[in-house]
Amino acid sequence: MLAQVLVSSITAGAVYALIALGFVLIYKGTGVVHFGYGDQVTFGAYLVLIAQALIGLPFWPAVVVALVASVLLGALIYGGLMWPLRNASLLAQIIASLAMGTVLREFVRAYMGPSAWPFPFLLSPAPISVFGILVVPANLAIVGVSLGVLALLFLLFERTFHGKAIMAACDNRIGASLIGVQVSMVFLAIWILSSVLATVAGVLVAPLLTLSPDMGLIGIKGFTAAVLGGFNSLPGAVIGGIVLGVLEALAGTYVSSALKDMISYGILIAVVLVRPQGLLGVLAMKKV
Repeated sequence: MLAQVLVSSITAGAVYALIALGFVLIYKGTGVVHFGYGDQVTFGAYLVLIAQALIGLPFWPAVVVALVASVLLGALIYGGLMWPLRNASLLAQIIASLAMGTVLREFVRAYMGPSAWPFPFLLSPAPISVFGILVVPANLAIVGVSLGVLALLFLLFERTFHGKAIMAACDNRIGASLIGVQVSMVFLAIWILSSVLATVAGVLVAPLLTLSPDMGLIGIKGFTAAVLGGFNSLPGAVIGGIVLGVLEALAGTYVSSALKDMISYGILIAVVLVRPQGLLGVLAMKKV
């Protein structure tokens, strides 16, 4: 039973990790907590359906179109909203991100309707038995895609010049600019990358939750995973997502299914009270 629960929990944990990475990337690079990110995840999944409905594309080409559109969306958010507010207060930037998420949510509600939409699984949702443990091929696809994305991000940030430039600008903007890094372009890359991550996460999570305008509440899980792992740590975001998925599954199986969603809020409160820097985060002091 325990092995089955752990195997099942990895799927949700992998998706939470992707969403948490988006939160951490934006915060680490720009200092903004993007409270509209959950709605951006939902919008990314809806982009696939919109591409299918408007252009008549099959599923996989529609996913490609959605990813390209998410690149444009990330650039639009940065150029049309965050760049003009670069000198505004942090509170103003957070409110702007929240308002942007609301605009995306209400757009899909008005254009696609308030009802839930079916969304195809990447592979068959029928379970198969492997050494006595039920494994769902669709869930394996979700975990595989998530691990692939995480591996690509690792290669980007650890093995490429552009990735190292992004990390340098995130750690020290002034120092990075002094050695020739264009910080404004780095910020643009961060918003674009986080937008693509949101679309990937939306495509992965939509079959599990049933796509609707209110699916953006999944952002709370990603936010909790980011806080749990450490809001300024990319590896922490991954670990936080997996740990949250496992804790949810254990609580829902051995305590009560009603606790499965409530545990996210409990973990968020506990981490803030006991270890606000998270598992792998580092406390930072700032003059105010």
